[in-house]
Amino acid sequence: MAAPERNRVLAGELVSRASVEACKGASLADIDQAITACDFDRAASVAIALAKASKPADSDVIARILPGIELPAMVNALVAIAPDRKALLDVVTSHAFPRTKDAAELEAIVLFGAWRAGADVARLIPDLRRLSARSMTAEGYALLATIAQTIADPNVAAATKPIATFAKEYAKQVAADEKAMTASVDGVIASLPAEVESSRGGFTVRSTKTVGRNEPCPCGSGLKYKKCHADKDAVATPSPVPGLSWDEFLAGDKLTPDHIAQLALRDLVKVDLSRLGAEPLFTAFRRFEEANLLGHAERVMAEADRREGPVSANMRGEHVYRLLDAGRLADARRHIALLPDEDARDHAFELAIHEGTPEAKWHALVAAARDAVASDDKHPDLELAYALLRAEPALGIVAARACIGTMHVDDADLLLELVEEARDKLNLPPTDAAWDVLDALSEPQKKHKAEDEAQLKGALAESSARIDQLERVLAQVRSELADAKTRPAAELMRAPEQTSGLESKVRELEALIREGNAERRELRKQIEEAAAEEEEEEAPSARRGRRTLEEADDDVGDELEMGARSLTIPKFERRAIDALGDVPANVASEAMRTVGTLAAGDGFAWRGVKAAKDMTRQVLMARVGIHHRLIFRVEDGALEVLDLITREQLLTTLKRLRANRQ
Repeated sequence: MAAPERNRVLAGELVSRASVEACKGASLADIDQAITACDFDRAASVAIALAKASKPADSDVIARILPGIELPAMVNALVAIAPDRKALLDVVTSHAFPRTKDAAELEAIVLFGAWRAGADVARLIPDLRRLSARSMTAEGYALLATIAQTIADPNVAAATKPIATFAKEYAKQVAADEKAMTASVDGVIASLPAEVESSRGGFTVRSTKTVGRNEPCPCGSGLKYKKCHADKDAVATPSPVPGLSWDEFLAGDKLTPDHIAQLALRDLVKVDLSRLGAEPLFTAFRRFEEANLLGHAERVMAEADRREGPVSANMRGEHVYRLLDAGRLADARRHIALLPDEDARDHAFELAIHEGTPEAKWHALVAAARDAVASDDKHPDLELAYALLRAEPALGIVAARACIGTMHVDDADLLLELVEEARDKLNLPPTDAAWDVLDALSEPQKKHKAEDEAQLKGALAESSARIDQLERVLAQVRSELADAKTRPAAELMRAPEQTSGLESKVRELEALIREGNAERRELRKQIEEAAAEEEEEEAPSARRGRRTLEEADDDVGDELEMGARSLTIPKFERRAIDALGDVPANVASEAMRTVGTLAAGDGFAWRGVKAAKDMTRQVLMARVGIHHRLIFRVEDGALEVLDLITREQLLTTLKRLRANRQ
């Protein structure tokens, strides 16, 4: 098959040869200004232009741009122009990348680039282990596995064993990435598209009704449109809200939480926060926190502080935990001082452990431990464990084990995942012994649930048998009613009560069957919910058995309603035609059979089809065997086949389609 999509710069990034050319004469100050405005595409364009002019930005400047980039190919390009690639390890160890699923692969690329340039292996091991437990494409795993196989450490080998085979299976892709991240500046620029269209995120822009030039202007001035707003509207960028330009839209008062969630960060920073409602404001805070743009998150908190209500306290509580996780103690202390006294006390111990003298740390630890064992509440135990996992991981592991042993925990799996992260930091063998303790303590509960499920299944069987019996009786009564209605008219006149009695019996039986079916549906629903809950509980953690790529596909699409579809006429895009020629013959044959059954409207074929999320136009996905996905859409009576890809290309392909608004 053709080279993977991730090794090409796609239109999702607004970086092109034209954008780099337009940045001729720009300076480092322009990069600072672009980063402040969250316009990371412009920052990248300026950085490449400076490298072309033999005035390369320092690696620490490149490191500030990288967390704002969204596609692997552009990350490769920035790694390539960094003067000191091994220094880029700092941006990974500081956890500056967004806490999103897609960002994990971008961190893997930067980690690989730093390692290949000679970064300290001991420093990168914790993040190698951390990232190997995250969900990403096979190519991202291959980069990490390639690093791991060169490290002679049994704990690293054990932690990365689930992804070890990717190094060999995807060696060509690793080589392609390495070539891209070591390319010359001219090579980087040559890999860029000639130009790309500007993007406004994932919005559907609706145009307002066209106004005739000689009609009265809608603004109410009394002038003709051509003499009032015609020229202004011609240059105004439309927005998702009819009648508002893009700049008016960003003013804030019409923005909903959904709008905030879809805005590009470079547009979100332009929003007038003072005009946002409470919910959109909180959504903006979450967007900035997720993107690790903590300075902008504090701007949102400052606006929330200006208002009355609990919004500000809720934001600040979340922000403090984010600062503590990032090790930004001075900022954390500043915000803790603004929390209510009860919440602030929860953090006093952690600050003492971080900042106190050895004697003060010991006294703080003893005091916190005494409070925890003296309390009947689980809260002190958990706060002690969480604080120690951040501040002193080894002690945190011991404290977390105590919470598991006493079941003083709300979400045991989450706590043990943090324990595994602590084991990564310390490079201990993976899979803590507390998992076995949790399994043993959970066994009685699982047994009770199994008994409940058996009872539900027994009730379902009884209900089904009862409905079957009622349906047989109903069939017999309907037959008798039909016979009665076919008697001669004179006989029916003599015994009308027989017919009416049978009709009443039919209605009674039908009502009983409806009630029985409703009961059966409810029992089946309860069984399905119990099975789903059991499956979720038994799903192995990242350390006990990684999610497969097959399972990861479920995150990118929604199930369609089951049932047959209308007949459609297949038509193939150029990408799909090329892909059919590149894949093995058996895969191409299976793909064509899939297209045929989908176009025929076969209900069974449509059972596994999913709709991709957040698309301007609907994009559908169907499996072709285990390793391939058919990407298509149905519009105007046609089944348009867009592409045939491997499952590893799925996320990148969907990102391209979203970016191109296809």
